[in-house]
Amino acid sequence: MKKLLVLTFLSLFLGNAFAEDVHQHHNKTKFLSLNEGKKWEIDKTMKENMEAIYAKFKKLNELTSSKKVTEKDYAELSNLISDSAQKIANNCKMEPKADETFHVVLGNLLAVSEDLKNQKKIKQATEKLSHALKVYSEYFNHSFSK
Repeated sequence: MKKLLVLTFLSLFLGNAFAEDVHQHHNKTKFLSLNEGKKWEIDKTMKENMEAIYAKFKKLNELTSSKKVTEKDYAELSNLISDSAQKIANNCKMEPKADETFHVVLGNLLAVSEDLKNQKKIKQATEKLSHALKVYSEYFNHSFSK
């Protein structure tokens, strides 16, 4: 029990530290914007990581529909979102306006990751994730396979 408490505390502390690192890397923005009316281009790292989030979210929805979803599934999605966001932030080569636009999506993803850790916020978190993925596809040149 003591180990579980320590691990929980560490994950919360490290999760918050990670979020701060990502926020320091990306400048805060107040709005989403297109690239002169067109979607922003993405790189391989962004595509792979956003695709991984989408695939895991799709699988989670299938498990939810069949009533086979577990807390572990939500935790895995939360971890995947955090890890993917970190990889994207660490390899960021976007121009400033694209970076600002992605920061809005990134902030939503990090909020979802945290909310997925709270059983009472699961439904809200999955709705937020669906919205974040939709917004991402509206502003970045990346459509998810159905």
